[in-house]
Amino acid sequence: MRIARPRKTYRKIKLKLELMTARFLPPEVQILPDFLGIGAPRAATTWLHSRLSAHPEVYLPKIKELHFFDEPRPAEHKDYSGIQWGRSYYFDMENPQSWAWYARQFRKGRHALKGDITPAYSTLSEKRIELIHRKLPEAKIIYVLRDPVDRAWSGVRRSVSSDTKLRPSEIDDILATVSHPEILIRGDYRRAITHWEKYFEPSNMLYLFFDDIVERPREQLIAVCRFLGIGIDGLPAEKRDATRVNASPEEAMPKEVLEFLSDYYADQPEFLEQKFGRSFDHWRHQGH
Repeated sequence: MRIARPRKTYRKIKLKLELMTARFLPPEVQILPDFLGIGAPRAATTWLHSRLSAHPEVYLPKIKELHFFDEPRPAEHKDYSGIQWGRSYYFDMENPQSWAWYARQFRKGRHALKGDITPAYSTLSEKRIELIHRKLPEAKIIYVLRDPVDRAWSGVRRSVSSDTKLRPSEIDDILATVSHPEILIRGDYRRAITHWEKYFEPSNMLYLFFDDIVERPREQLIAVCRFLGIGIDGLPAEKRDATRVNASPEEAMPKEVLEFLSDYYADQPEFLEQKFGRSFDHWRHQGH
C-alpha cells in the first residue's frame, strides 16, 4: 500500500525559528484560548473551524490544528504499512518559550473569543489534561463524536494518497493499518470523556454528533453559539452549512475491516447511550 507522506521540513524549521524569537516578544502569556475543539478526528472538526472562523466574535488561528498539547506515545512511531505516526516536533510544557509561542498564536484575537481546534487532543493522557486544566481552568471544550467504525475507516482512507486504491489483495496491510493504536484510540470515546470530565465540569463540555451535523447543521451551530456565549446572528450564511469540508476519498470498507472494528468498538454504543440518554443503535453493525 502506497502511503502519502506530507513534507514537514519547512514547517519544522519555521516552528524552531518562531520559538527562538518568542523570548524577545512582549509577554503575552495570558492571551490563551477560551475554548478547545478536541476532536474527534474525521468528525467534522474542519467544518466546525470553517463555520466558526467566519463569526465576527470568534478568533481562530490561521493554522487549524496547532497541536500544542500533543504528547509523544511509544506506539506512534511504529511504522505500520508505510504510515509513520507522530510529529516532527513536540512542545515542552515546562519551557516558557513554548507558552510564549502559543500565546502569540492568539494575539490578533485578544478582543475576541479565542479557540484552538486540534482533534488529536481527544487522545491526550489524563496527566496532560490535568495540565491543560491548570493553565486553562475556565476553558470550554467541544467534542464531536462519530460512529467509531466509520471514523476509523475515514481516517485510514485519508491517510492513503488520493490516487491510490485500497485493493483486496492488500487486506493484511489494511488490517495492520486500521488496528494501529493511533487509529483505534481516536474512537475510544469512553476513555476520552472519562479523562476530560475528571477535570472539566460537564457544564464546560459540549458534545456534538456527526450524524446530527449532517442532518441538521444549523441547529448544531446554534448550540455551539449558545455554549460559547456568542451571537447567533454572527453565523455565516446558512446555505453553506451542509458543504462537506476535508472529506476522505470514497472507498468501500472490506468486510474483514468492518468485523474487526465492530468487535473492537462493541462497548462504545452502550456507554454513550447511558451517558447521553439517546440511542446509538445505528452505530452497532450487527452481523457486520
